[in-house]
Amino acid sequence: MDAERQDWIDAAEIIDIKPPSGEFREVLFGSDLGNTLWVKFSDHDGAYPWIGKFGTGQTTVMRVTKAIEPDRFFIVAGGFAYLVDATHRKLLNHHFPPYLAEIAYDPARDEFIAADVNLRIVSQGLQKWASKRISVDWITGLAVRGRSLWGVAVVGYENQKEAFEFDLDSREFRQGGNPKM
Repeated sequence: MDAERQDWIDAAEIIDIKPPSGEFREVLFGSDLGNTLWVKFSDHDGAYPWIGKFGTGQTTVMRVTKAIEPDRFFIVAGGFAYLVDATHRKLLNHHFPPYLAEIAYDPARDEFIAADVNLRIVSQGLQKWASKRISVDWITGLAVRGRSLWGVAVVGYENQKEAFEFDLDSREFRQGGNPKM
């Protein structure tokens, strides 16, 4: 981006077809080996585009969402998680577990909440906290709303599901969180 330009890079989209080499400036985020998720970033007018190449884990979950206004994006690439400053093309936070079922981002604390059969709070690739087991198989649908994490856990061996609410500050379950094993 030009030094005198003050616009934010505030748009992002997953692209399915690799662009021709040299068409966009490319920045690697753990994509030097293996599979890659391609994300195109630009300003609100589509100007100053660049491509982020993100290494992927082993799941099929792929998404990009605005995490913090105006230019912080949360990228989930096959279970790997990235927080990127799109204007400055910088990696701010990451988590690279190979088989993660679901992951969410808590912008107030700059932490990831990773899920498989329990919840783990992760920052800069390091686990800071883990819950007891709350699922017999998997957790899905994680969403941060205010200071709560919402999700759905499989709580029985016949695929019974239960919604839960988890307080991100006290790290206690307000609802759910009890598998029937």
